[in-house]
Amino acid sequence: MPANTTDSSGPSDAKKPGRKKGRRARLLVLVLVLALVAGVGYGAYWSVSTVRASYPQTTGSITLDGLSGDVEVKRDSYGIPQIYADSDADLFRAQGFVQAQDRFWEMDVRRHMTSGRLSEMFGSGQVETDAFLRTLGWRQVAQKEYDEVLDEGTKKNLQSYAEGVNAYLKGKEGRDISVEYAALGLTNDYKPGEWTPVDSVAWLKAMAWDLRGNMQDEIDRSLLTSRLDQDQIEDLYPGYPYKQNKPIVEQGAISPVTGKFDPEATPSDSVGSTTPQGAGEGLNTQLSALSDTLDEIPALLGPNGNGIGSNSWVV
Repeated sequence: MPANTTDSSGPSDAKKPGRKKGRRARLLVLVLVLALVAGVGYGAYWSVSTVRASYPQTTGSITLDGLSGDVEVKRDSYGIPQIYADSDADLFRAQGFVQAQDRFWEMDVRRHMTSGRLSEMFGSGQVETDAFLRTLGWRQVAQKEYDEVLDEGTKKNLQSYAEGVNAYLKGKEGRDISVEYAALGLTNDYKPGEWTPVDSVAWLKAMAWDLRGNMQDEIDRSLLTSRLDQDQIEDLYPGYPYKQNKPIVEQGAISPVTGKFDPEATPSDSVGSTTPQGAGEGLNTQLSALSDTLDEIPALLGPNGNGIGSNSWVV
């Protein structure tokens, strides 16, 4: 190398690769941050738009096929609708439409419950519950009642209601009906079907079950017979004190033997347990399993317990 030639690779040039790597790292971080912000923004937009897509229309006018006249829907400060129509058919059709707007998810879940088809919506974890609900036969009873018991006027009203529900559902994706369907669509691609008159009747069977009386107490008394004597059971489950709280209509009573109403009977001071003594071990096992299953039903039917209302009336 000549004496007057200098080496061009000085200390400043040695730092250039490091600076390039630093710029690349910062650029990568910036890209990742922007992607994260974009993802969060899109997720927020999707969530908000999905939730709002299922909001009911509470102002303006809606064209509903099948109406014979105008129907007015007024909502109070709590959003509760009041419907005014000139005919029963229009009233029930509008009610079906409005209720589907407000609560179709709940309606759909409950009709699947009454027919023992919850696993269609929520997967195999509900198969055992479905089996029990089908054993109760709410849907079968509702179908038979609709076919053989209900009068034509009631059937027409139920049909008008169903037509109103289906008018709301027509042409809508699940996410447009309720936000819960968007979530189900990500897991099992469930799509709601049309509403039928029997769907409405079946829910009345579930309500009747919810108001069924003392079935659970009867099972508990039966289970206690293997551990307690009759007097102890009577202490835990005392009869109704008719002398202390006299009924308005004194004639007639439920027979403690047959469990049927006898119009000629007179209520006694107390009605004791009629549970047979010494239930066998096999029966106890079956009753215990039944009791456990029954405990799960109230959660499906909705809130229960003291303080949520009753059918009692005071005149």
